[in-house]
Amino acid sequence: MEIQGSGPVVVTGGARGIGAATVERVARTETDVVIADTLVEEGTATADRVASTTGQTVSFVETDVADDASVAQLATIIADEFDCVAGLVNNAGIRVEPLPVTQADEASWDHILAVNLRGPARCAKRLIPLMTDGGCVVNVASNGADVARPAWSQYDATKGALISMTRDMACDHAVDDVRVNALSPGYVVTEYHMPEEDPEGFRADRMTPNPDGPGIVKRAAHPDEIAGPITFLLSTEASFMTGTNVKVDGGVTAVGKGLSWAEYHGELED
Repeated sequence: MEIQGSGPVVVTGGARGIGAATVERVARTETDVVIADTLVEEGTATADRVASTTGQTVSFVETDVADDASVAQLATIIADEFDCVAGLVNNAGIRVEPLPVTQADEASWDHILAVNLRGPARCAKRLIPLMTDGGCVVNVASNGADVARPAWSQYDATKGALISMTRDMACDHAVDDVRVNALSPGYVVTEYHMPEEDPEGFRADRMTPNPDGPGIVKRAAHPDEIAGPITFLLSTEASFMTGTNVKVDGGVTAVGKGLSWAEYHGELED
């Protein structure tokens, strides 16, 4: 698989979870990667591990996507080191305490919008101009944008808006030979979900098909199962795909049931 464009792929929120799995999958295509994250220790460790196993240049840059100055610094560092960018994976995201809109406060709205919606816009603003040989943006959304769930209005609203923004970005940047797509995961078992006791047992339980599991596949996903489709969207194999939202959720939105597990309330992709 060949990544479209020249230069590295930038993965925000690449320190762990879906982001870290994407860093590794992209590096396996013989493409350099830049991890942009606030988690310094985990991000550095991921960069070192992937670089040592793939032989690619994998860099870590401490970045807060909610801070325009931090994103501007990221772009400057990348421009100085690589000159250009092949891809951007807007994976960084947060969630706030699930509450109905009647109980959500202004601070939580400001925080989640700053990261989940304005964050991808900031990164695109700074990095798309560096896609001088074409490229691709993948905005990581959520199946929560399509499946109604009690108390998740804030998170799901940001992801629905991100999908809408994706379509418009695709129109805006087609002239630059830049494709823009969204990808909506479902339940993905990441470090965020792991209990302190028997984490691997927890992972195995969630990834084993269960009659009470979500969607059609009836289980959660491993981060690699999301990283593969993200890497595909970045590649020349997806050259005719832009302005779309790819659902990688085990069939949750197909059957309209996102709350089959009691634990699914409060456990989303990382």
